[in-house]
Amino acid sequence: MSASTSGSGPFWRRRGARNGPGNRGEREDAASQISAYVYGSILVLAALVALEPPALEGPRGFAYVLGTALSTFVAHVVAGTVAFRVRADRPPVAGDVRHEIRNAGPIATSALWPCMFMAAVLLGWLDPTPGLQLAIGVTLVRVAAFGWIVGYMAGERAHLRTFIAGIVLALLCLAVAVLKWWLTS
Repeated sequence: MSASTSGSGPFWRRRGARNGPGNRGEREDAASQISAYVYGSILVLAALVALEPPALEGPRGFAYVLGTALSTFVAHVVAGTVAFRVRADRPPVAGDVRHEIRNAGPIATSALWPCMFMAAVLLGWLDPTPGLQLAIGVTLVRVAAFGWIVGYMAGERAHLRTFIAGIVLALLCLAVAVLKWWLTS
C-alpha cells in the first residue's frame, strides 16, 4: 500500500482515502485530523481576534496564541487517548498514544504561521497592526484552502465548488471565532 493512502501519513496526503469499503480506519484517521485542523484553526483565530496590535509588541500575544494551540493539542491528545479505551475496549499502549498525537497534529500546526508573523513583530521586522492582520489572514487562507483538501481526499479535481466551500468555511470559522471572543470578553 502506498504512503499516500496508508493510515501512516497526514490527511492531506491521502488522496481517495475515504473511498472503498476496506478503508474505514484510514477514513477515521483522516476525519480525526480534519476535525483537528478545523478546530485548531478556529481556536487560533479566536485567540488572534481577541488581541489588539499592541499585544504583539511584547511576548504576551505570542504566548497567548501559542498557548492556545498547544493546550488545545494536549487536551485533544488526552481526550482521544481516553476515548480510545471505549473504542478498543482495552487500555491504550504507546503506539495508540502516538496515533492520537499524529491525529491531533493539525491543532499544533494551526499556530505555526500566525506565530511566525507575531515573532516578526517581536523582532521589529513588522509593525504590530500588519503583523496581526497577516496572522489572521494566513489562518483564514489555511481554512479556505480546506475545500480543496477535502476534495483532494475524496479523489475529486479542484473546481469552483470546492473553492467556494473553502471560502464559506473560512467565513464560518471567522464567525465562530468572533462569537467565542465576544462571549468570553
